[in-house]
Amino acid sequence: MLAVTFALPQESQDFRHALRHATAVGAVAHPLLLGNIGLEEVLVGHTGVGPAAAAESIAALLAWQRPRMLISTGFAGGLDPRLVTGDLLIASNFSAPELLAKSRALLAGDPRAFFGALTSQPHAAETVAEKSALAASTGALGVDMETASVAAACARAGVPLLAVRAISDSALEPLPVPFAEWFDLAAQRPRALGLVRYLAHHPAQISPFARFVRSLTPARRAFTRFVSAFVADS
Repeated sequence: MLAVTFALPQESQDFRHALRHATAVGAVAHPLLLGNIGLEEVLVGHTGVGPAAAAESIAALLAWQRPRMLISTGFAGGLDPRLVTGDLLIASNFSAPELLAKSRALLAGDPRAFFGALTSQPHAAETVAEKSALAASTGALGVDMETASVAAACARAGVPLLAVRAISDSALEPLPVPFAEWFDLAAQRPRALGLVRYLAHHPAQISPFARFVRSLTPARRAFTRFVSAFVADS
C-alpha cells in the first residue's frame, strides 16, 4: 500500500474520483480514503494547510498506517519565471532518489515538468517581490507551506517520499487576494465572507481572482495525471 496526501480536499477531488472501491478509514483529524488505482491499494489523506497542521496530520497518518511510500502533492507558487501555471515541479530536495529516478523516466521529454528544489514557508508568498526574494535566498523553483513538515515526518518513520507540485501562480504573478483574507489558518477553513468583503472593497481584483481560480483546474489535472500514472506504474 502507498499513500497520497494533499493539503485540502479541493486539491484531491480529481484523484479521489479515479479511486475504485473507495471507503473511509482511520480515526485521524482529517478524512482518509482507501481505494485502488489499477492493482495498487492507495490511502488518500489531507494534511490541512501550513506546517503545523501538516506535521500533526502526517504524524497521525503514519502512526495509524505505515505505507511503503508516500506521495505528497498539490499546488505551489512559482519562484522561477521559467515555470508557468500548470507546470509540474518534482521536488528533488525532498524526494527519495529511487522515486526521483522513476519520475524522471515517466516525465522524460515533457517540457512542462521540472526537477529542482521546493521551499516550504510558514506563510504564503503573495507578491512578486516576496517570490523574487525567496528565489534568491533559497534557490528553489517553487514554494508551498507543507512539504517540509511531511518530509520530516516521513524521514522519522522511514517512509520514502515523493514530493510533487503543480504551479498555481507563477513567479511573475502576485496572489490576487491576500491569503489571510480567504483562508483562516487557525481554524483550517476558507473565509468565504472575508473573500466577498475583500473583493467588494477591491473590485479591480475580481477579474484577476477569477483567472486565478480558473487556472487551478489545469494545475490540479497536471498533478493528478502524473500521480495517477506514477501509482499505476508502481
